Amino acid sequence: DAERIALYRNPQVRSKLANVGLREADFAQAGRLRNPGFSFSRFSSQDYEATTLFDIGGLLLMPLRRKVAARELDIATYRAASDVINHVASSRRAWIEAVAEAHKTRLMEQALESLEAANELIRQMTAIGHSSRREAAQSELALVEFRAMLSRQRVEETNRREALIRQLGLYGSDASLLTLPERLESLPGEQVDYKEVAKSAVANRIDVEVARETIEALATNLKLTKASPFLNVLELGPVLERSEGETERGFEIELVLPLFDWGGIKNERARITYLQAVADAEYTAITAASEAREALNAYRRAWDVANVYEERVLPLQDYINEQELLRYNGMLISVFDLLANARRALNTRIEAVDRLRDYWLADNRLRQVLITGGGIPVSLGAALASAPDDAAAGH
Repeated sequence: DAERIALYRNPQVRSKLANVGLREADFAQAGRLRNPGFSFSRFSSQDYEATTLFDIGGLLLMPLRRKVAARELDIATYRAASDVINHVASSRRAWIEAVAEAHKTRLMEQALESLEAANELIRQMTAIGHSSRREAAQSELALVEFRAMLSRQRVEETNRREALIRQLGLYGSDASLLTLPERLESLPGEQVDYKEVAKSAVANRIDVEVARETIEALATNLKLTKASPFLNVLELGPVLERSEGETERGFEIELVLPLFDWGGIKNERARITYLQAVADAEYTAITAASEAREALNAYRRAWDVANVYEERVLPLQDYINEQELLRYNGMLISVFDLLANARRALNTRIEAVDRLRDYWLADNRLRQVLITGGGIPVSLGAALASAPDDAAAGH
């Protein structure tokens, strides 16, 4: 539910998806010729000249420009998909952290009730002389310190909840009505068997695919840049001239001659941009494989630790709690010993919640890096965004 709400309610998602519409408009524009030009000159009542010019160079370069625009559209689509998936992963992470903090707050609130009851008992015992004032002061100090700890925990819970609300895009009454489960989902009985994560990440990650698309788009743009000095301003059109009562018809070709600028600098810039994209793509693939291995290792270790707490630590702590209560009922230990064990038990349970949270965060991270990683490198999009402008600079 959190993922679905994040997709439909958060305005950031709509903003990122709008980029696809912008690239669709660019792709449509790349399939249109520049508007024809018209000139009219009048020399006398009977002498005039009229010319209409059509952008023939633009027509010849249109297939290459459309290929570049199509690649840009594909990359914008991949980028939008990556942004959406990363937003869902961030929302999932915020949800996990919010649920864990709320669970820890409830555990501490339950412990506070027991601590307050024990403190009241000690005060009564002190009043009738069965406990010293020093012990009563120690009990009161422990209670005050625990209340301060609970206040800090409530602040942390609120912070995590508000972070989740921002991720989901909730506002007003919707934010106040947000309800969370009492605890995180239990640890799976066994780890998910992920095989060849590095190979899978390189083959399937969106940022790697964008790197491939960028290289192909820049290769096409390199061809466009080389052709531009000759074809970028090639215009053809009919000419109508009237002089001394006679009308003559013909045609005119207008071509900008690359006498001072043969486009060598632009060609070199396009070539360097292409080589830069190749290097970025190589690094993206290396990063994808490394992040996948790193995330898998973190996932496995998180499961191992959470499983130890679930299978060993918590059962042992429950057994110790039972024995300490029996010893207290048998008057073998004092109420202070019982409270000390209760605090250790609380710390153990809070630690177990944290370890379960760490597992689900590691699971979320692993699933994310196998699809998108940390997002598409800015250099890839920036290189392609500037490349078509170079090719069309003289247009």
